[in-house]
Amino acid sequence: MSFSGKKFRRTGGSNLDDFFKESNAPEQYKKMLCSNAPTWCYTMLDAQTLKLEVQTDNGHLKYIFPLGVEQEVRRVDGVKGAYMTFTLEGDNVLKQRIRKPNGTIANFKREFFERSAVMTITMEGADVRKAHVFYEVVD
Repeated sequence: MSFSGKKFRRTGGSNLDDFFKESNAPEQYKKMLCSNAPTWCYTMLDAQTLKLEVQTDNGHLKYIFPLGVEQEVRRVDGVKGAYMTFTLEGDNVLKQRIRKPNGTIANFKREFFERSAVMTITMEGADVRKAHVFYEVVD
């Protein structure tokens, strides 16, 4: 996997403010995606298991997900009830689907390159349907 074990930090984004207003995302999640501080690391532990680590100023979050299996997770604000599924396409595309308790669905498509990544976020049923977050590899 071209991304496995690499650390990424946000360098910019497009359409994020309008997207977050439309989606009613938790404030902590907005801060995490819009801040340059967190580093994100996705590591394939085996052919079907993904480890996600997020290092923020407030601490270290670590999750382990089996690919293709929906799991209940706690949001950044500690609330349970969201369901998340990760799938992998080829060596450089990681997809994430989040189903919220109210039934809305957010999709995250991460495309990894040698020294960067682009995450495209779409929200089903929303007027503002797409936003992007850009990342670079942190050495």
